[in-house]
Amino acid sequence: MSAGGGGGPRPIHMVGIGGAGMSGLARLAQAAGYRVAGTDRDESPTLAALRAAGIDARAGHAAAAVAGDAAALVVSTAIAADNPELAEARRRGLPVLHRSQLLAELMGGRRGLAVAGAHGKSTTSAMLLTALGDASACVGATIEGGAGTGAVWGAGPWFVAEADESDRSLLNLAPEAAVLLNVDHDHHATYASIDEVREVFRAFVARLPAAGVLVVGPDADARRSAAAAPCEVREVGDHPGAWCRVERAAGRAGFTLAVADGRRVDVPLAQAGRHNAENAACALALADWCGVPLEAAAARLGGFAGIGRRMERRGRAAGVEVLDDYAHHPAEIRATLAAARERAPARVVVVFQPHLPSRTRALGPELGEALGAADVVVVTDVYLAREAADPDASGRVVAERVPATAEVVYAPGLAEAADAVMARVRPGDLVLTMGAGDVTSLGQELVGRLERTSSHGGPDERTAPA
Repeated sequence: MSAGGGGGPRPIHMVGIGGAGMSGLARLAQAAGYRVAGTDRDESPTLAALRAAGIDARAGHAAAAVAGDAAALVVSTAIAADNPELAEARRRGLPVLHRSQLLAELMGGRRGLAVAGAHGKSTTSAMLLTALGDASACVGATIEGGAGTGAVWGAGPWFVAEADESDRSLLNLAPEAAVLLNVDHDHHATYASIDEVREVFRAFVARLPAAGVLVVGPDADARRSAAAAPCEVREVGDHPGAWCRVERAAGRAGFTLAVADGRRVDVPLAQAGRHNAENAACALALADWCGVPLEAAAARLGGFAGIGRRMERRGRAAGVEVLDDYAHHPAEIRATLAAARERAPARVVVVFQPHLPSRTRALGPELGEALGAADVVVVTDVYLAREAADPDASGRVVAERVPATAEVVYAPGLAEAADAVMARVRPGDLVLTMGAGDVTSLGQELVGRLERTSSHGGPDERTAPA
């Protein structure tokens, strides 16, 4: 993509403006003084919300949609090369920016902080935003204060950005400081090996300024990648030389952050799971470097409500709690199921939708093994997204590798998956719909069906979704 045309507020046209990431970026650009217009394929509530906010957002792609005074076109990796608006921009000689290049422009007006890693970026970015106070942010999930997006424009000096490695676009960012949570092989259509992933993260941290800081999560591979950083490195973990460690007591919410300099701070985090405590510790380590007193930052995390699709509550009915989660990689599945166990349900029932044939082909057996931490596992067929179907990378491949310790059902469609859950669920169970595709729609349906089949009418058994 061309990055020419100069930075700063100007009229821009965003292709795919109704997408989760692009809609948030559009709001940020508008807040920064850009005049924003854009299109998406279909009409949606997101387009309506953008129009209500004063952004010219329209359904349908056409060359004529690009205003005559547009100074740049903004696209994501998902935009096809033959898109008519992209062709029109090239005909006119307009600069074409990847969304990450616009994000870098917006960060350039503030003090930029980036959160990178294979897992946990969105949650940690949102935690960092909360810990800092009045900051700006661009996060890859819906967050509190984001008007249904992951975007917040604050008055403070800091700008928190989730750094996306899926298309290597994190290398377009130039933050002052960063977090590297972990290194793992995902996005198999982009990276042929874990070594390529390591190279990208090493290149990212090598670009940090000498006066900055890199916070590293409790992951050995991330620590090795951090060796490329030219700045101070703060390691989080229970190992020699770590800047801080997490201390958690069984049966107690939250944790204690024990800093190597002797400080001990109680963190009243409501989210379950050790991974969430470690994410919060990384956020606090960076907030401390930014000058926020640890006690104040930790207290703010007491009000952290979580983010969209991370153990997000869909409702409770007939004594069954239904949650929805984005986990789609073995490491994420293991962490989410461990957190679910902390809620002490009678059983954990999972509906898992594999995401992308390329990921399923590479990780199918590991996905199945990770799901074995549940009691009942319903596996659907693969959500294809942008890839073609592959009979050798189906949901059945995943289901066949679930350990015998769990009851497993292969239910190709979501309707069949819902029937499978309803035939097996019991009062006291926790049901998790899990995956990066349209399985997210299933939780609300399950709550409704549980309500209709419940023999109880009291509010203790029928609670509206949070």
